[in-house]
Amino acid sequence: MSPSNQGPKIAIIGAGSLFFGRKLIWSMNRLQALQNGHLALVDTDPEHLRLMRGLAEKSKAASGASFEISASTDFRDVLPGADFVILSFSDRNAHFRGIDCAISAKHGIRMCSGDTIGPGGVFRALRELPKIEEIADAVSKVCPRAWLINYINPSAVIGMFLQKHTCTRNLALCDSLHLPHLHRNFMRAIGLDPADENRFSMRIAGVNHFTFCLSAEYRGRDVLPRIVESLRTLGEGENPADDAKSLFNKKISAHLADVFGAVPVCTAHTKEYLPYFQGWGAHVDDEIVPPLSLFEADKRQIHTEAMWDDVRAMVDQGKPVADFLEHTGSDHATELVEALWTGSGRHLFVNVPNRGVVPNLPHDALLELECVCDHTGAHPLPVGDFPLGLRSLQMRILDTHELTVEAYVRKDRNLLLRALAVDPIVNSIAAADAVLDDLYQAQSDILPEWVGIKKERKTTRPDRVVDSLHQGQTSF
Repeated sequence: MSPSNQGPKIAIIGAGSLFFGRKLIWSMNRLQALQNGHLALVDTDPEHLRLMRGLAEKSKAASGASFEISASTDFRDVLPGADFVILSFSDRNAHFRGIDCAISAKHGIRMCSGDTIGPGGVFRALRELPKIEEIADAVSKVCPRAWLINYINPSAVIGMFLQKHTCTRNLALCDSLHLPHLHRNFMRAIGLDPADENRFSMRIAGVNHFTFCLSAEYRGRDVLPRIVESLRTLGEGENPADDAKSLFNKKISAHLADVFGAVPVCTAHTKEYLPYFQGWGAHVDDEIVPPLSLFEADKRQIHTEAMWDDVRAMVDQGKPVADFLEHTGSDHATELVEALWTGSGRHLFVNVPNRGVVPNLPHDALLELECVCDHTGAHPLPVGDFPLGLRSLQMRILDTHELTVEAYVRKDRNLLLRALAVDPIVNSIAAADAVLDDLYQAQSDILPEWVGIKKERKTTRPDRVVDSLHQGQTSF
């Protein structure tokens, strides 16, 4: 794939995903490499599709860009000739995350986001993977050279599925570690001028949403201790009325850095991956923060509706698009598309196989790593070993995610149970079994039937093992 006078054809499946769809439309107007390409919008909701197409057309007219626009409710219509296929859809995102979080909490499992780890991560994967598998199969046949870019949570789970079980050129993304903003935010926190960013570096790695900074340097000097102290100071002024994902993130970051010797860089999610903030045990009142608050599904839905009202005002009610073009900005995924298309070599965080970048994690582990992005893909930079303790937590999460993928592929509820039994925020096998049952019952209309089917587990009764040993036989 190489740049030419003609820009790329980008198909976004889930154009009504407002957190990304609007930014892709902005980028088609403002990023030079995309301005004369082709934007293909797909959404199964005809009204959402109409509004996003209208926004694309009005912004194009205002900016003078020359990109082509097409739209369909069927993803198959837009695949021929696609250079990039971006997955950015979700079926009633806030609604189902609210169900996942509320039911899980009844079983002693608290989630502040509910879309990547714990029962929320497992069940979102189960809801999204059937359509992702269908799309990936079509991409492999219709446009096999296209980059299939996943932007759906749980990004690591879906990335593992795409890597191991599809015949596509694929990458998985998350917007949490967006360069250069990530570096600049940390620089500001410790009083450095972001304009001097080329003298600042961080070694960051981990499973998506469970990423840690192992070292940070400015002009050759270690500044990680300064970052930790800055987080500790900022944590003293955190608002106890913040929403669930924002609540106490600075305080938790400094605390985890003290314990593990590395700084979490996606704490809004990372705190949900750990058992320490679940409210278990005899020392709950002694923990640094109260148990996690639950994801506010209603609040998210209100915010989403307000964003739709704004799009509707621009498309149907004459509100000028000038403010949208002036203030929206690009996005992690569109910047990755631009880098792959132009071969710019831009550094971006992408979920890719480890391949020795972190030597003491598995070679094929899907990790979120700083990559050099060019025509041939995303190439991770060396990181080094994870510290002991933190390495074992990474492995546990990798196993949880991989078990979720294998359960889906094999259609095996027992593997789902094992995934939750391994999951760091599930406190018992009984809880894992019960939450599987309850979440399936609450969503059985959209989940595959096998999720609710318990297979007989083959076990050997203890008395039979003893009898066989007495007879000089072994059963293991």
